[in-house]
Amino acid sequence: MVKSYKPNDFNRKCLIGITKTITTSTGGKVEKIDPASTIKVWFAAKMRSLSLQFQLIGTTTSDTFDIVIRHNKLVTKKMCVQIDDVLYNIVNISSDESSALMKFDILTLQAKKKGA
Repeated sequence: MVKSYKPNDFNRKCLIGITKTITTSTGGKVEKIDPASTIKVWFAAKMRSLSLQFQLIGTTTSDTFDIVIRHNKLVTKKMCVQIDDVLYNIVNISSDESSALMKFDILTLQAKKKGA
């Protein structure tokens, strides 16, 4: 059975979109989400069980976390998520393929590496 989420679980907003590199006035380069591709969505934080956290130790996904959004087929792995001015890569999208009226996607996020 798929976990159902209540509307009040979705209590934070994030921006999802394609990033582009912008040159600052000082000549530095900064990655920002392109405003033309931005989707603003509400999300819920998804807790991982303690046993799953132990299984992930030492893997490439040990420094990731999950959020839940309403199903949106426009969201792809090529996009990034911005939460509180921090950019995250989408590592995985677990889409709800059920026949439920309200569908949810679980996005696995990893902080974007700064610098080259």
